[in-house]
Amino acid sequence: MDSVLIQQIDKFLIWLEVEKRYSPETLRGYQIDLNQFCLFLENYDMECLNDPKQIDRGVLRSFLGYLTGELRQQPRSVARKLAALKSLFKYLHREEIVTLNIAAYVHTPKLPGVIPSYLSESQIVAVLEKLSETDSWMGKRDLAMVELFYSTGMRVSELAGLTTSDLNRNKGTVTVLGKGSKQRVIPVGQYAWEALENYQFAAKHKFGAREANQAIFLGKNGTPLGQNGIRLRVRRAIKAIAELKKMSPHVLRHTFATHLLNAGADLMALKDLLGHANLSTTQVYTHVQVDKMKKAFKMAHPRAGKK
Repeated sequence: MDSVLIQQIDKFLIWLEVEKRYSPETLRGYQIDLNQFCLFLENYDMECLNDPKQIDRGVLRSFLGYLTGELRQQPRSVARKLAALKSLFKYLHREEIVTLNIAAYVHTPKLPGVIPSYLSESQIVAVLEKLSETDSWMGKRDLAMVELFYSTGMRVSELAGLTTSDLNRNKGTVTVLGKGSKQRVIPVGQYAWEALENYQFAAKHKFGAREANQAIFLGKNGTPLGQNGIRLRVRRAIKAIAELKKMSPHVLRHTFATHLLNAGADLMALKDLLGHANLSTTQVYTHVQVDKMKKAFKMAHPRAGKK
């Protein structure tokens, strides 16, 4: 029989899905992290599984120590798991399963500053030119996907969920469903529109006319292309041009953001385009502005040192 804690985690995940409208991918992440905590408790203290009130800060610190010591997990992974526990205990406290939200008193480990991987302007042009060399319908699809990623900065889950009804050619916009089921409207550039229209024409010739609310990007059998399929195609496109540690669609999102800031875009406007809930999330891209300030300082200040 499931323990009390496991039963409450199941209820918590349902609450996240129904009330918070978290995506299936996010829910899977929560489930994996919280299941790992339960497995830890099986060896650490079974009473905690049957009575969550027995879980104190010492238990949580021991779990974090287990992750960093025995499992040698990176600070970012540990911070993600702690965030899942904080969210769970906030829920348990509100539901009066526990009398105190002890997770709120456990500090998140300090994360090292990481500059996102992104392509230079010449690299993204090379990727797009390479993709445009093929005349197959799949080649046109891959070009349209990369053009759309670079033109809008949308997430892979948002692109995978696009339907024909989400495109508004007259206004030059696309409507996406972001995190927490929040809709936002993003402008689309001319090159991306042309690539989309060329792909849609080729897909129509291959599979017939698409009805409203049907998926835009299709696999070889005419079924919707999933996130893993999109990641694979984007990775191949980037790998053909550049060697980066990360070659996921998120690199194109970072490229979109970096190039906009490089051209003088406002950080608040970028926040809205990316669909970030907080400005602090967008500020990871300020490395661009810092680099520009350093160059301006070295060029202009009489005592900046060697030009």
